[in-house]
Amino acid sequence: MKQFPITRKQYWIFLIVFSLCALLGFASLIVGEIFLPRNVGGMEGRMAMYRSLGLWSLAWLGIAVWAGYRLWTGVSKGRE
Repeated sequence: MKQFPITRKQYWIFLIVFSLCALLGFASLIVGEIFLPRNVGGMEGRMAMYRSLGLWSLAWLGIAVWAGYRLWTGVSKGRE
C-alpha cells in the first residue's frame, strides 16, 4: 500500500483544529459543571458528559500534541 507523506501545512492544520476541539470539549465540561443542577438528574448528566466529552477531549488533545511534536522536532521539514 502506498503511503503519502504528511506536509508541514497539514501538521499545522491538525494542531489548530484538534487544539480547538479539545479546548471546546474541556470548556463544555466546565460549563456543565457550573450550570447543571445539584440533584440526581444533574449528576447523571454530569457523568455522561465526563464519559463522552472527557474521553473525546483527551483524544483530540493527544492528536494535537502529536502534531505539535512533529512540528517541533522538525520531522516534517522539507516535505511541502
